[in-house]
Amino acid sequence: MSRAQQQNDEDVNSALFDARNEYYIGNFMGSINFVLPEQGTAGAELLSYMYLSYLAIDSGRIIASDIKENTTTPLLALRLVHEAFEQPSRTEELLEKLTDKVAGDEDESNIWHIATAIVYCYDGQFENALKILHGSNNLESMALSVQCLLRLQRVDLAKQLVTKMQEISDDATLTQLAQAWVALAQGTEQMQDAFHIYQEFCEKFKPTPALLNGQAVVHLGLERYEEAEAVLRESLTKKHNDYDTLINMMVLAHLTGKSTETITRYWEQLRQFYPKSDFVVDLDKKSAEFDRLCLEYEPSREQLLAV
Repeated sequence: MSRAQQQNDEDVNSALFDARNEYYIGNFMGSINFVLPEQGTAGAELLSYMYLSYLAIDSGRIIASDIKENTTTPLLALRLVHEAFEQPSRTEELLEKLTDKVAGDEDESNIWHIATAIVYCYDGQFENALKILHGSNNLESMALSVQCLLRLQRVDLAKQLVTKMQEISDDATLTQLAQAWVALAQGTEQMQDAFHIYQEFCEKFKPTPALLNGQAVVHLGLERYEEAEAVLRESLTKKHNDYDTLINMMVLAHLTGKSTETITRYWEQLRQFYPKSDFVVDLDKKSAEFDRLCLEYEPSREQLLAV
């Protein structure tokens, strides 16, 4: 191998390491910026972090433009993810394409497996996502499995999987993050462990809304409301309409007895920016059910007069 080729390989590996870690901690533009200089020669694995980051910042149209329907690379899987996000009515059709590919071909880059699991999760099918990821020793697959298990309230199984991740690479960014997720799910006794992980990553990389919200959840759980407000306001300076930050600001406002107007302001921002999100759809559904029950049990005029 020539010295020039060796240097190029080292540059690509460095870009892959950096792009991957920036994506994991939620610095999506940082991940994109590490990949862009290599875009012309980069392989599918490196490019995948750029396109996953575009999905995360709701810029999927770039994926539709860059990744053509007839591409033969694993990046086609990310185009299908984008289509699933944009056209939920086609989810079943797109999942059939994804699962057929996972079942039929080698997936050395793991992109097809991750993409298929992402679409299953987006559709709320966490058990099926786990089936796709089951048995993998890939840290990304294992971390996504941990998230699925936590959504299914199986903290015990998530904890076991994190132990396996630690055996593979205890210091890996994803392993550390998965430890923090499980610690948060376990409650107050373990929460401080999660805080230290998020704090270390804020110092090692840079604060992102994902890391700051992790710290905020610890503060909220331990009733450190002033500290929670400080990191949440810092998060809003990173992204003024961040989904998790707005939800946690609502929770904080409720816990600290803020005015109804304050809570409503955050709620209206959520409805404006994330009208189809699980949180907004679920809360709207509960609100409609509450109104229905109020009407159903509202005393009639005759009953009121009788009193």
